[in-house]
Amino acid sequence: MQVIWSRPSLLRYFAGVAALIVFVLLLVSLWVTYETYEDHSDHVIKELENEAAHIDRAMILEIEHSSYLLNALGRQISLMDTHDLKSIALLLRSFDTTTTLHHVFSWIDDKQNNVVSSNKGIHPLPVDVSDRDYVRKSIAEPWKVQIGVPIQGRVSAKWVLPIALGITDTTGKYVGTILISMDIGTITHNLRSAVKDSGIFFTVYSTTLLPLTETLEEHSPIDAYSVPLKSVDLARRPSGMLSKGSLFDERAMYVYYELSANYPYIVLLGYDSKASVTSIRSLLIPKLVEILLMGIFMLALLWVVRLRIIKPVADLSDVAAGLLRGETYHPPFTGSDNEINTLAHQIRKLGDYLAETRRIEEEKESKNLMLRRSKDAAELSNKIKIEFLTAMSHELRTPLNTIVGFSEIMKSQLYGPLENTQYWQYAQDIHEASRHLQALVDDVLALSNAESGLLELQDKPVDIRFTLNKCLRLVTERLQVQKLHVELKVPDVLPRLMVDEQRLKQIIINLLLNAANHSTEDSHIIVEAYIQKDKKGEESFCISFTEGAKSATGDKAAQERPKQAKARRRELSNLGIPLTKALVAMHQASLDIERQPGKPIRVIVRFPQERMVY
Repeated sequence: MQVIWSRPSLLRYFAGVAALIVFVLLLVSLWVTYETYEDHSDHVIKELENEAAHIDRAMILEIEHSSYLLNALGRQISLMDTHDLKSIALLLRSFDTTTTLHHVFSWIDDKQNNVVSSNKGIHPLPVDVSDRDYVRKSIAEPWKVQIGVPIQGRVSAKWVLPIALGITDTTGKYVGTILISMDIGTITHNLRSAVKDSGIFFTVYSTTLLPLTETLEEHSPIDAYSVPLKSVDLARRPSGMLSKGSLFDERAMYVYYELSANYPYIVLLGYDSKASVTSIRSLLIPKLVEILLMGIFMLALLWVVRLRIIKPVADLSDVAAGLLRGETYHPPFTGSDNEINTLAHQIRKLGDYLAETRRIEEEKESKNLMLRRSKDAAELSNKIKIEFLTAMSHELRTPLNTIVGFSEIMKSQLYGPLENTQYWQYAQDIHEASRHLQALVDDVLALSNAESGLLELQDKPVDIRFTLNKCLRLVTERLQVQKLHVELKVPDVLPRLMVDEQRLKQIIINLLLNAANHSTEDSHIIVEAYIQKDKKGEESFCISFTEGAKSATGDKAAQERPKQAKARRRELSNLGIPLTKALVAMHQASLDIERQPGKPIRVIVRFPQERMVY
C-alpha cells in the first residue's frame, strides 16, 4: 500500500488525528500543571496570611501582657519613695513569677541608671543606660509603653527585647523608668507555638528591619529576603508577597510580609521551598498520570482503528483505483468477516460492472463513430444542396427578371396595342407565372437558409401597427383582384416587439396571402394584435389572421371562378407556410391554427413576453 502525502488519505488523517491528540494532551497537561501550580500558590499564600495573623496576635499578646505588668508596677512605684531601692527590689521580685520566668524587670532612676533588677536585686554599681533609645523615649513620653531595639542586656548578658514605661509622681515630675527585658528566645518559642505548619519559617523585624526574634533554623533562607523588604513602601503596601515558588527552581520560595497595625514591627514568613515543590508534585503527578493513561488509551484505540478499518479501506481504495485503470480484480486480505469483506465483495461486483460498461462504451463509441460519419455526410449533402440552390436561384433570377420585365412591357402595351386580346391575356398570364416563380425561388432560398442555420436575425424594437399597415399596402393589389377587404384591429397602446423587421413582414405577408387564398370574394379578413395571458399569468404578444366568412354571393362567385386561377392562388402558399413556421420558430414564437365547426379558420402567432419592449 502506497501512501501519497500530497493528497487526502485516511492514513494521513490518522497521523494527523494522532498528532492532534498528542498536542491536545500536551496542552491539557500544561493547563493542568498551571492550574495546579496556581491552586497551590493560592493555598500557600492564604496559609501564610493566616500564619502571619497568628504570629501578629501572639506578638500583640506578649506586648500587651508586658504593658499590663509595666502599668501595674508603675502605679505602685509612683506612690512609693523612689529612693527606697529595697522596697522597689522586693516589688520587682514579686512580679517575677513563672509566667515571666525568662523576663527581667528593672528600675531605672531619674539619673538614667539601672539600679535594681528582679534577678540581681540592688546593683552594687549602677549601670548607665542613658544611651538606650527606649530610655529617652520614656522620658519624653511618660506613661506610654516604648519598645526598643533588641539588645544584649548588660545585666543578663542575653539578647532581649526592651519594653519600657516612664513614671511620674503626682506632680508630674519624671521619677524613673520601669523596664521589662523580654527574652527573645522565649518570644520566638512562644510565636513558633502559634504557627501550625512546621514548613513555615518566620522572623519578626522592627520597622528599621532589625530582627526582633531569633531564627530557630541554623541557616534560614528567609533572612535573605530582608534586603528586598527595604525597597517596599510599607505605607502603600502594608502586606504582600515578596517572592513565589517555582516548579523548576527548588531554591525559590514563597515569602510573605505583613506590617502590624498596632505596633511598629513586621512579620516576615517563608514557605519551605522543598516542601512546596514536593507538595506541588504530589498534587500534579497523579493528574498527569491520568492524562498519560488517557492518551495511551486513545492512541491504542486509534491504532486498532487503523489496523481494522483504515488499512483495509486503503487497500480496497487501491484495488478500486486499479479497477478504474483497467486492472484485474485482486481481493485484499482483511482477516475477518465484517463490513470490509462486504465492501470488497461489492467492489468485485463493481469491477464486473466496469468491465461490462467498458464493453458497452466501446460498442457505443463504434455506433457514435458511424453516426458522426452519417452526420458529416448529411451536413456535406446539405451544404451541397444549399450551394446548389443558391447557384440555381442566381441562375434563375436573371432570366426570370427578363421574363417579368418583357411581360410587364407587353401587358402594359408600352410600344403599342396588341390587336389580338388573346395575346394580351397570354402576356398577363406569363407575367403572373413569372412573378410566382420568382417568389418561389426566393422562398426556397430563404427556407434553405433557415433550415441550415445560416439565416441570422437582426432584432430591433418594431411598432406592430406601422408594420401591419406597411404589409397591407404591399398586398393591396392582390387583395383588390380577389375583392377582399382587410379589417385591422390594433389597440392604441401596445408594446413594441423585439424582432427582425424584415422577417416579421415576411411572416405577416405570407399569412395574409394564405388567408386570402382560403377566402371568398367580397369577404373580410380580420387581422388583430393584442396581449393575452395564459393560465400561469404569463403574457404573450399575439397576431391573428381570420379568413373571410363565406356568403351566398361569395359562394356563387367562387363557383364561377376558373379552376386554374384558384389552383394558382393555392400554389402561392405551398412554400410560404413552411418558411413562415421556420421564421416564427427562430423568434421563439409559436404558430397555432384554430379550427372550429362552422367558423372561419384562425391562425395565431404568439411571441413570448421576453420579446415585448415597453
